[in-house]
Amino acid sequence: MVSLRKQEGNANSEIIVVDGGSSDKTISIARKYADKVVTSPEKSPSAQRNLGAKLALGKVLAFIDADTVASESWLQGIVETFRNQDIACVTGPLFPLEEIKRPYLYSLTNALQKVLVRVNYPLFWGASCAFRTEAFWKIEGFDEKLLTSEDHDISLRIRRIGEVAFDDRMRAFTSHRKFLDREEKAFFSYVTDILKYFFFRKLRTRPRADTM
Repeated sequence: MVSLRKQEGNANSEIIVVDGGSSDKTISIARKYADKVVTSPEKSPSAQRNLGAKLALGKVLAFIDADTVASESWLQGIVETFRNQDIACVTGPLFPLEEIKRPYLYSLTNALQKVLVRVNYPLFWGASCAFRTEAFWKIEGFDEKLLTSEDHDISLRIRRIGEVAFDDRMRAFTSHRKFLDREEKAFFSYVTDILKYFFFRKLRTRPRADTM
């Protein structure tokens, strides 16, 4: 959140934090930096992102995860990209916050992201992305039925109504702590996830209420 307050040219932006029911000091800290703080009864990232989007007033919706830090040019990259009226969504490179053994894995993934955007088959991360608000709601936002790959799913749906861009100024740094002991496995799991979606549209969904 601190990184969002330090953005270049952030005068016309608002920060909305959606808390998933944390038991620590997240909410009290968030209130120091955010314009709006709300707790979500739903634990899914899709539902939480959609809830934040519903509270937003701007023409652009930018999403960043709680364990991700934006570079100072992150917002500028978003604003400049959307000057092109044909663009409906933008993403950028992700790097690890922590020092890791295999930093090249992030470089490879970022390179893959760029290629996928160029061939109009974007599969970006939900940890750092932005949408034109009108386009976001035209496709009904993130699919709340999905347990995984909700970011891949919206990447492909948004391309049907507008262009997707990759902007290097939109650098962000995400926590790698969950993968420190299995870096290569995490990378190949990500690639496998893409291939499963590419060939089989294979996604895990939430169970229906009448089957729980």
